[in-house]
Amino acid sequence: MDISLSLDINDLVFQLNKGASIPEQHFEAILEKLQDYECWSLYFRLLEAQIDNPKKRQLHFYVRTARAYAVHLEDIQRSAKICVKLLKDLRLSYAEFRERALAQIISEQDFESEAIILQAILPRLRTKEDSVACLERLCLIFEKKKYDELQLNRCYERLIDLEPNNLKALRYFKVVYTQNNQWDKVVSVLQSLFQNAKHINDRYRSAQELAAVYLYQLDQAQNAVDIIERHCADSPLNTFTIHYEAYFRQQNWEGCLKVLRNYLRKIDGNLNKAIIHYKIGELEEQLNRPMDAEESYLKSLELAPRMLEPLENLIEMHLEAHRWDKVLADLGKLYELVDDPYLKEKVREGRTRLQDAYDASRVPDAR
Repeated sequence: MDISLSLDINDLVFQLNKGASIPEQHFEAILEKLQDYECWSLYFRLLEAQIDNPKKRQLHFYVRTARAYAVHLEDIQRSAKICVKLLKDLRLSYAEFRERALAQIISEQDFESEAIILQAILPRLRTKEDSVACLERLCLIFEKKKYDELQLNRCYERLIDLEPNNLKALRYFKVVYTQNNQWDKVVSVLQSLFQNAKHINDRYRSAQELAAVYLYQLDQAQNAVDIIERHCADSPLNTFTIHYEAYFRQQNWEGCLKVLRNYLRKIDGNLNKAIIHYKIGELEEQLNRPMDAEESYLKSLELAPRMLEPLENLIEMHLEAHRWDKVLADLGKLYELVDDPYLKEKVREGRTRLQDAYDASRVPDAR
């Protein structure tokens, strides 16, 4: 005998418990009525009979069951078990499960429940791609929504084991190893990020970071030079500081000059260019090229006439070479540039003494 929808809840439960048959067209309505009156034991018994019968099981029966456990009974563990059975029985992909089932089982913002369900279904996923996608979602939840560092680390470890070149996992471990000063591991991660970068700018960024680690953390200046020159020649990122300092630490002045001259072609602004010419002049002095150094200092002053450093270096060079007329001329310029009254007076006194000595040296001996 088919059961009638007009029965009150008590009679309905009694008839169902007695084994009354349910017309297919009334099945959903009866489930709704049992749910409204929270007759959970009978509700689950009816649904499980559908799920356990290969000829009757349908996706929405699994979803109904899992949702009732998750939302109405707040038993997310039981809900997760139904989700595992769903994947096993219906052989859904991870994407299908998320779109067709999970979105209806829990609310969009219930990240706690989502994490429990995803961790439960993870071993049941049939492809590597599905497992990677599931783990990446779990990592996002633990990093951005639940802030669970222990679970986050575990998920990223599983992700990197499953897919050693996974970019999200590599970026995570780059941060972790950096925080722990595990620089050899940082190098390994950056090399993987460089090799697996999907965009040329990501390759440039990884190469620059790798060069910086070699230089500043591992004191391997030549490795830093090799990385910059091999992989960053056309980089839009500014690698000047790393490149220059790597050569400087090796006291490779020719290398430093090469970097400065290359950088000079890329920068704008007279003051910026003046500073580079000044640095080039210092290096040329270091390499015992006084004529080249003097030319560089003069270029620096031409671009930035009020810049004191190149003028001071010129004065020192002319003093060492006993070019007194040039020293006097440079001291005159320095006097005009110095603002501090005390220093200004010192420059004036020095120039006066040098002028007197210079004039005296040019007077013929009367004897």
